[in-house]
Amino acid sequence: MVERKRVGGPFSESSRSKFIKRDKEGVASTVGTIMALLVFLTFLALFTNTYIPIWMKENEKNHMDEVLNQFGDLKGKVDSLIVNAQVTGRQTVTMYQPFTLGSDGVPVFATATAGYLFLKSGGSHDSGVSQTFNYTIGGNAIPFDESGGGCMEFYGPNRYYVQQWYAYENGALLIYQEDGMAVRASPSISFVLNSDGSINLQFDQVDIIGGDNSIGGQGSGGANIDLLYHSSQTYYVCGATPGENGEVTMVFKTRYYNAWDNFIQETADEAGLVEGVGQDFSLNVIDTTDDYRPIYTFELVVYNVNEFTHNRAYVNIELEY
Repeated sequence: MVERKRVGGPFSESSRSKFIKRDKEGVASTVGTIMALLVFLTFLALFTNTYIPIWMKENEKNHMDEVLNQFGDLKGKVDSLIVNAQVTGRQTVTMYQPFTLGSDGVPVFATATAGYLFLKSGGSHDSGVSQTFNYTIGGNAIPFDESGGGCMEFYGPNRYYVQQWYAYENGALLIYQEDGMAVRASPSISFVLNSDGSINLQFDQVDIIGGDNSIGGQGSGGANIDLLYHSSQTYYVCGATPGENGEVTMVFKTRYYNAWDNFIQETADEAGLVEGVGQDFSLNVIDTTDDYRPIYTFELVVYNVNEFTHNRAYVNIELEY
């Protein structure tokens, strides 16, 4: 009987051993590649989760600082128009104020943050001011009841930096964020306590005309500013009996009540006025409307007023995008 040798396949045992060794080398290369990819993804995740938010937060902060400066320029230009009208007696100059709506993004990793600019004319649902008092002309008591005001507001819906609102309202530059609000540029409200106990009051009122409007996006916008009219009047305030000093009632409607309240309180204190009914002045909230941000209607009553100087400017503002 002839013994037959069994053939296991095309490769001998030694050949198969060499092949398996080469296959192990291929697995090692694959594992090495995967590990390199994992290291790269780890650094990429660290970059996107840590560095990108810091980068974007800085971009949004710089953008809000830029918008604040632009609102300061807006106030300065309106003030310049008023001064020019007082000196020349004419309202012929039109100015333009650019606004940067959106902040910069990070290419590929993060899109730019949009911004929104709102124009709210005098008498709008959340911004306005009015005065009520009696004054004397030739010994006769004449009632005064005028209203106006208005607001220009910017909203930055920041995703990494704190969300903020800036507003130009009655000559004041105001800022609001969730943890509080403040006056960044003061309005013109002043008190002078006379030696006889009477008070001289001055208020510069800026009435915004042009209708409610808004623009938004990531690009640039602007506002055309045109002073239509400016007047300065001094009224000798009286009470129920002609010749007596009386009271001036000013009613404000605003979303920035705390900022206005703090400013008025500090200004009155510096002039030596005492708050309270029957004292020098009183300051009270008379209505609050719930909204995405509350709308306050508050009343400032100044008693025993002798002279009330009322400077009033009618400013037409048109937004462009």
